[in-house]
Amino acid sequence: MSQHDDGLRQAFDNLLDDRDHLFTLLDTIDWDAQLDAIQDVLGRNRAAADAVASNIKALEEGVRTYRGRYQDHAVDGHVDAMYRSSYSDAAVSLSAVGMVVPMLESVLSQSFKSLGAMYSAKRMSPPHHQRWQRAGEHVHRWNCQWYFGSSGPRTDIISGIKQLSEATGLANWLEPGTTDWIAAMLSYRNRVFHGGFEWSIDQREQFETLIAERNWDRFFQSARTNDNPWIFYIRDEIIDDMPRRMASILDSLGRFAKNLPFELVCQT
Repeated sequence: MSQHDDGLRQAFDNLLDDRDHLFTLLDTIDWDAQLDAIQDVLGRNRAAADAVASNIKALEEGVRTYRGRYQDHAVDGHVDAMYRSSYSDAAVSLSAVGMVVPMLESVLSQSFKSLGAMYSAKRMSPPHHQRWQRAGEHVHRWNCQWYFGSSGPRTDIISGIKQLSEATGLANWLEPGTTDWIAAMLSYRNRVFHGGFEWSIDQREQFETLIAERNWDRFFQSARTNDNPWIFYIRDEIIDDMPRRMASILDSLGRFAKNLPFELVCQT
């Protein structure tokens, strides 16, 4: 690329926000509208959950205030509200991960597929990485749902996203901790979508072990019965941060696209 072309590109780039450059990879998704919709629903769900918590607190106050048969009634009401909230809180977590994770998958999978098509069209090779050596000309080499390990390829979106992010250089632009957050949210989504609110005992124990191994207690908490895990939830602060986290990923993708080789993105 000549100095003149380089100067023109820099001048044009300075007029755009980081996220605008994502159009280089993905121009078929209105990510801002999706984020707005997700944020609106999360806000309504948070208001509903806060109302449930306020009602429980009021019932708890009644337990302390009333005496005799009125206290017995208050205790029953408080216990019933606490029990029902175990499920309504799980519904909030499922709703949150059910909106954010599919958006995440769609944005990443389509962006990687587009990037692969660009490399193919320009007959260019991606940055050196073990994934490309293992994948060769495999049809799914640009598919983030596939992981290419030493023992061969397998469908594994959690490992696939991490590996392909590193293989393309996207990982260098992501906010610290993003790949761990993605792995945690995907792991929870996979279980709650197939297991509902109350997973099998084996699934509960396995996820509790995974939380301990990966230090994911900052993401999740659980209701317990007889000191054993019963229902798992995404922590409130993690849910509330989801729109910002997703926006950060979009911005990172934009910065990544902005810094792709000129020869790869030019239209000639």
